[in-house]
Amino acid sequence: MYIGNIVTKDKILDEKYNICEDITQINENFITLIIGWGVVKEIYGEENVSILNKKIDDKTYWTFDSKERKVDLEIDLENFPKKCLDYINHNLNYVFIDILHDKPSKIKKIIKKIYSLETVISFFNEKMVYIFDENLIFGLDLNILEFVGLDINKIKHKIINISEVTLRENEIFNKCIRCVENNNEKTIPYIYRYGTTNKDNHISIVC
Repeated sequence: MYIGNIVTKDKILDEKYNICEDITQINENFITLIIGWGVVKEIYGEENVSILNKKIDDKTYWTFDSKERKVDLEIDLENFPKKCLDYINHNLNYVFIDILHDKPSKIKKIIKKIYSLETVISFFNEKMVYIFDENLIFGLDLNILEFVGLDINKIKHKIINISEVTLRENEIFNKCIRCVENNNEKTIPYIYRYGTTNKDNHISIVC
């Protein structure tokens, strides 16, 4: 389960990243960190990159390898998870379903859109449920539902019924959790869909 790509000729073991030896092996749904100034020049040509600018484009960054500048490598690797999660958050369109303040017509449109989604991934925690597909993530506060007297179990059942995947506690799910911070839990369905190591199995049930 991973949240970003790292291109390197060195041996790195980190389950948070898709470790590649070649730039052609990256997962386009995540940002990429290339390790090694020499590697960057090989990929892009020295005339197209600058040693003073570690950002190549909005999805690609580079850093020195341990033989070139070890301190830079350590700092950039420490900062890379935040960059990865910031990119995922930016790439998602988050819609909070505010049943207290949204107009009924807006809520009906949202529900209609949710029912039109074909490969829904849902994720429940103690306070929220997140519904994901088509780079849309819908958030619903379970405490508010309970506060207004709605049947939470009935709503959960309906969401599970329209979901191809409902993320719950298990080994795969726990790997997703370890990749994010608490305030980034809405990114978990995205990470599960695009960050699974088995790229042909994005729609299997997780119970």
